[in-house]
Amino acid sequence: MIYTGDLVKINGNVIQGVRQYKIGRSKLWKNAERNMDGDVRATLIGIFPKIQLQTRYMTQDEMTALTQLLDLDYFNVTWFDVRIQNTITTKYYASDYDTDLYSKSRGLYLPMSVNLVPCNKRKY
Repeated sequence: MIYTGDLVKINGNVIQGVRQYKIGRSKLWKNAERNMDGDVRATLIGIFPKIQLQTRYMTQDEMTALTQLLDLDYFNVTWFDVRIQNTITTKYYASDYDTDLYSKSRGLYLPMSVNLVPCNKRKY
């Protein structure tokens, strides 16, 4: 079934204006090494799903609401995980991001990109 709900919520707030939604399923390994035959031996610590968001043009009010959420040290993100075909809520923080004013007279901001970085590995 195709998911039709909200893709991302931060602390229960729907993120308005999401134009692109991408999940980077980063694997973290320990004790990784290759032997002389070229075989890899390592232990998977876990998968850390980084959420990459890109917005559309945003009004000043929309940008204010978004930056107030992203500037928190940590926050709960409810997001759609295609592996389980459902939403989950986990703890994240935001990477550095830029807010770029497009039109002062109209209170309009250019599209922005931000990464939401997980605090913990994803447990399946």
